[in-house]
Amino acid sequence: MKYWPFFASGPSFLDPQISKDGKAYGPKRYKEIVKECWYISDNLHTSYTDVLDLSFQERFYLIELINKKQDETKKALDKAKLERQKKQ
Repeated sequence: MKYWPFFASGPSFLDPQISKDGKAYGPKRYKEIVKECWYISDNLHTSYTDVLDLSFQERFYLIELINKKQDETKKALDKAKLERQKKQ
């Protein structure tokens, strides 16, 4: 995990102007932020505009928790399918 200075609001403050492939980094990062906000909004069933008020760190933690919950749900479903197949 990356850490930023106390005065930085998130990685956008210190992001490069140009990406490694020579293209402008801003539009790419903006698209990533929109995708993150949509992902959180879709999974938490909350307003997209409410998610925009979250800090970078809050978005990061929420995405981490959503992914963890989805993994646990998938494992539980796989386990239930295996048990069902054993009974047949």
